Amino acid sequence: MKFASLTSGLAVLAIAFAGAMAQAEEIAVVPEARDALPDDIRDAGVLNIATSLQWAPFGFTDESGEPEGIDLQLMTLLAAKLGLEAQFNDIKFPSIVPGVQTGRYDAGVNQMGITAERSEVVSFVPYFNSKYGLLVPAGKSDTDINDLCGLKLALTQGSSQIAIAEELSAKCEADGKTPIAMDFYPNSADTYMAVANGRGDGFLTARAVGVYTAQHNDKLEMTDGILDGRSSISGIVVGKDDAALQNALTLALVSAINDGTYAKILDNFGVPEGILTVEQVETPPSF
Repeated sequence: MKFASLTSGLAVLAIAFAGAMAQAEEIAVVPEARDALPDDIRDAGVLNIATSLQWAPFGFTDESGEPEGIDLQLMTLLAAKLGLEAQFNDIKFPSIVPGVQTGRYDAGVNQMGITAERSEVVSFVPYFNSKYGLLVPAGKSDTDINDLCGLKLALTQGSSQIAIAEELSAKCEADGKTPIAMDFYPNSADTYMAVANGRGDGFLTARAVGVYTAQHNDKLEMTDGILDGRSSISGIVVGKDDAALQNALTLALVSAINDGTYAKILDNFGVPEGILTVEQVETPPSF
């Protein structure tokens, strides 16, 4: 699966994959979904998407330097079903929501957890369900993800893991234990490096991300445990008042669920547990 490489200076990924995928999978445009698009996007023929290529396996560059990932493949598939070309903009994670909010990008995707705070300023199309694991320095895989009191977590600025860590820390204090210390980093790559270098005891992350990262970094390991009682629904970010695009993407994703192309992408990346039902896609979490 080949994507065009980054355009110098503009950090824009002009995706050539859509045409090849359409031929290989015989992806047909979904008329109902295309008709639901906002006129300006349908007329432009391009879906302008913000992402960050530092979050494997959702968005990353592969060993040959090509952009790849679950999110890129899924959004390219959905764009094809809408009769559009997917154009990806590689930006910093904390800039994705503001970029969509201000209209600079039509949509954003980076395994973005649907939270109450984000839902105040943008809307979502749910597409992935994951549970949390703990990425730790090599040799410390016996760390208990459900007993983090007194430890230091490395966290990415703007990530949904911050709120979870704060809740866990508050519970530590309520139980008379030492709270969880937290250090914050501007992007995922810096967060990984901090844990690998021992500047943090662990990094709360989606298990799919942690497993992939540990497989490609011998300074990191994934613990076996899963955070009790926690799962996160991730969504495609669209503008708060952009009900038309939200509806169009929902219809395209429902089509991908029904024809099996959505499940095929997640299966290929080894995360079938992340698959959502049609009902879950059509009903974003409410707060």
